[in-house]
Amino acid sequence: MKYFLFDFLGDKKEENYCFTSKTPDGGIDSYDLIAGFRLSDEYPDGIEEVTLSLEDQFPGVELASFIGNTDKMLAFNKKAATLITSMSESEIEVVPFILYNQKGKVHSTDYVFLNPVGDRDCINWKESICTRDSEGDISTYDKVVYSKAKLNEAPHIFRVKNHTGYCLFSEELVKALLDTGHTNLVFKDIEIA
Repeated sequence: MKYFLFDFLGDKKEENYCFTSKTPDGGIDSYDLIAGFRLSDEYPDGIEEVTLSLEDQFPGVELASFIGNTDKMLAFNKKAATLITSMSESEIEVVPFILYNQKGKVHSTDYVFLNPVGDRDCINWKESICTRDSEGDISTYDKVVYSKAKLNEAPHIFRVKNHTGYCLFSEELVKALLDTGHTNLVFKDIEIA
């Protein structure tokens, strides 16, 4: 199966779509949404009301299927989220949030954060180029090449191990989203060896 890298910024040419560089307020923070942790383990008593705000510097207010953001959060409307979770063979947590506009008023209650739980080892380390810090941890990737063997039988959506800010979508899921008219979705080809 073919995979694509999801672009969390959305369609940068479409300035009317909602976009934010803010992180959520309330019961959860953005790191919890991108690390792949099971939120029910992190928050055993449940999650308080979660909000996300738009900013004056990004004047777009059009509600697309995905809200572009700089924090690598999967912020989808409920219709797109339902399609994604219905096709997924792996665990995905759904966290509803209230979207506030630039004036601090409720703009929509039709959005959720998706949290694919866990991550998947799929990088071809022989072909990829990365920089490591003094402890040996990866600090940056100069080139990421994915392993064809490791992508075999991968789920339709998952986070990349050692780089949970990357999220891969299967060709089948991408086609389903685009064929049903979902908007503000940008997928990039990946290198596989």
